[in-house]
Amino acid sequence: MVLTENYGVRAQVAEELNGTFRSHYMSPETWSKRISELGAPETAQLLQELLPKTKQSRSGDTGEILATQVAEEKLKYRVPIRRLRWKDGRNTALRGDDIVGVVSLSDGTLRFLKGESKSRNRLSTTAIRDASEALGREMGRPSRHAVLFVATRLRDLGEDGLATALEKAVLRSFNSDEVEHMLFVISGNHPQSLLASHLQDIEDDQPKRYAIGIWIPDHAQFIQHLYESL
Repeated sequence: MVLTENYGVRAQVAEELNGTFRSHYMSPETWSKRISELGAPETAQLLQELLPKTKQSRSGDTGEILATQVAEEKLKYRVPIRRLRWKDGRNTALRGDDIVGVVSLSDGTLRFLKGESKSRNRLSTTAIRDASEALGREMGRPSRHAVLFVATRLRDLGEDGLATALEKAVLRSFNSDEVEHMLFVISGNHPQSLLASHLQDIEDDQPKRYAIGIWIPDHAQFIQHLYESL
């Protein structure tokens, strides 16, 4: 699946897109509290302290943010934790699975989405291969540490029900849980042929894999303008 922009509508969705990106770095609740206690200009200034400054970091974060949105809006998974809120450095890449999505099943087990994102001005087979190798780690299952990270953050937020379900999944080593994969790319060159070629190499015994791309011809300029407008 390759998604593209509708011509001429970027300006119309700019405010909504900016709001989505801001929410990945600062929760709406924190945003509101800071405005109430510090003021709007000061809250905006604090947001700037959290945003990445290097081209590489901005590109990587953009890939993870859009992959999260696609996982929820297109694939109907819940990605319960916005990982970028827990970065310990604005230009530091987070370790672990890029995306941990989850759906609760009727029998008490879970369906996981393990996702990897790549953002490139010029997408190559190397980037696709690196993402595919990451998906294959841990026997194709989500990282135990990544799932426990999500569960711990959910405990902090008071969502004990889902946290318990995730912890039980780790304790049973995901045995009885379903797993799907998502390889997500955002690129300046059209990714269709690269993604199609990649899917042809997937073995039948591997988890179901979604290969999703967003094609933005002015990739670098789009990301630069986006972060400058936040």
